[in-house]
Amino acid sequence: MGKKGSFELTTITSTVATTIPPSSGQVETQTEGDPNTPARVQWDHKAEFVLSCISMSVGLGNVWRFPYLAYSNGGGAFLLPYLIILFLCGRPMYFMEMAFGQYHQEGPVTIWKKVSPIGRGIGIAQCIIQAMISMYYVVIMAWTSYYFWVTLISAFKGEDVPWGDHFCHNEWAHYETCVPVNYVNQTDISVMSPYVPVLEFFNGTEIKEKKYSVSQQYYDRVILQKYKKGDTKSYGLGDMGDVNWILLANLAGSWVVIFFTLVKGIKTAGKVVYVTSTLPFIVLFIILGRGASLEGAADGIKYFIYPQFDKLLDVETWRNAAEQMFYSLSVGFGALVMLGSYNKRNNNCYQDAMIVSVADTATSVISGVAMFSVLGYLARQMNVGIDVVAEEGPGLAFVTFPEAFNRMPVPHLWSILFFVMLYTIGLGSEIGALETVLTIFYDEWPKLREKKPMVCGLTCFVCFLVGIPFVTQGGVEIFLIFDSYAGGFSVLFPALLELMILAWVYGLRRFLDDIEGMLDRKFNIYWTSTWGLLAPLTVIIVLVMSFAFYTPLNHGGDLPAFADGLGWVLAMVSIIQLPIWAIVAVYQAKGNTLAEKFHQSLWPDEIMEGYTANAVTTDFTFSSVKLHENGGPNLYMYDNEGYDGKK
Repeated sequence: MGKKGSFELTTITSTVATTIPPSSGQVETQTEGDPNTPARVQWDHKAEFVLSCISMSVGLGNVWRFPYLAYSNGGGAFLLPYLIILFLCGRPMYFMEMAFGQYHQEGPVTIWKKVSPIGRGIGIAQCIIQAMISMYYVVIMAWTSYYFWVTLISAFKGEDVPWGDHFCHNEWAHYETCVPVNYVNQTDISVMSPYVPVLEFFNGTEIKEKKYSVSQQYYDRVILQKYKKGDTKSYGLGDMGDVNWILLANLAGSWVVIFFTLVKGIKTAGKVVYVTSTLPFIVLFIILGRGASLEGAADGIKYFIYPQFDKLLDVETWRNAAEQMFYSLSVGFGALVMLGSYNKRNNNCYQDAMIVSVADTATSVISGVAMFSVLGYLARQMNVGIDVVAEEGPGLAFVTFPEAFNRMPVPHLWSILFFVMLYTIGLGSEIGALETVLTIFYDEWPKLREKKPMVCGLTCFVCFLVGIPFVTQGGVEIFLIFDSYAGGFSVLFPALLELMILAWVYGLRRFLDDIEGMLDRKFNIYWTSTWGLLAPLTVIIVLVMSFAFYTPLNHGGDLPAFADGLGWVLAMVSIIQLPIWAIVAVYQAKGNTLAEKFHQSLWPDEIMEGYTANAVTTDFTFSSVKLHENGGPNLYMYDNEGYDGKK
């Protein structure tokens, strides 16, 4: 007989232990419930899973996004917070999500039915974020494809690379502000860079306009068509201009490639990753070797490694580092849960997680070294500081590397290698993002697996239509907003809720029992302390500090004031799913009072259905959740006069 006021429901925790499915053995691939629905497929080989994780994690976030954020946030001042957050949050979450999906054999939405229905909005939010990322990541593939084809055509014609000195005389260029490569170090230039905010003298003549390198003008005026022909007036959110038809064709071609990669599901995607996960490493090491041998490379590498302490104390640097860590490892996006769900239950996902997380971090650092070695070279050539040698932003890779290749022997070869690498990692990132979205559809409506070509084709076509504004002449500003809000800041919210529910609601002890039984090994205090406290605390601190010291996105003053509002609308599309689906879960839960419904929504029916009406009366107030030493939470309640001590 329990004492009025409070009692420990140890009977509940013992019931929980009997309702959790076995922790070992091979999963049944047949969809539960309906024997006529298609079976859930699995990876043909373990290597395909590992390479898929590498292809997704070691993607554009590492090679394209990491270097430009590092450059924008002071090099080493960005690297140090990134590594700290990686240790406290990224690495633990990477393994947690992979094991989470493998154990429950469900995608990122349906998995919460087994774990905690109130968290269903996490999967919905992650699906929306992944869909948004896939819409604008493919734009990078379109830019890359454009560069690749014009470089290849110029090589076959025996011409210089298109962004050579001759471009200053092109109809798209603005001759008065175009700085040819061979003018460098031959003038009285006090400040020179691919994007020059201040240029006082050029050939001894005082000037009033900004100067741009050939590669910067080519990127802005040909690839993006951001400016009117021969003019300095740019397009943007206020005036989007016309569709860039060549870029639109490259966008369409990229979606066709993505469709044929995804149409057969993970079976085909698993084969493609043999290329998308290995080729980038080969090319990256080639570029790294060449970049490190350039004059001035050591200056750039030093800038990347040594932090600027004024930037290190900037909250924005820490927020960007946190966002990039989630981006780089793909944690908090649902993709790791999706990939892990296609594993066999006895797969050693701990080993896989360690391999991929180390490879991901190494790739980010190598990409940073490669980028900053080139920046150091350009700074030495132009006799300027590294902090002003290039324009900050997503175009950094498309300006800096081509500018450097233009100064090297055989520029066509280096350019083609670079653009092939960038395209393949973009494809790998797209596969991970869209396969997550498609898996959610297939898990919610299993019969759709029989209609994969139609579902995949429709998804790709809709994403293509949504992507058209990105390839207008002012579309790069939409791109900036999506990159900062739709797939950047917003991912922190579902990631935090995921950590809190798994550690504090589902129960850290229960989660450990799941994976320790599945993998037949014990996990030390590093994992328990990060999952249970340090990881969620890190995300909370980053979020609180970000709001306390918030500054709107302006990209050097180029964006209009309403751009920040538009960005928050995009962010809220995913964030709002968390409370909406939590309310739905409480509303749909069994119970006569709101307290009962809330309690039922925290734990799924398969765990709670073993309890009798006498175990928990309709007259209780939920007080707290604590970890039980044998798995799952203990519930401390009071006012349980109806409890008679029996189940």
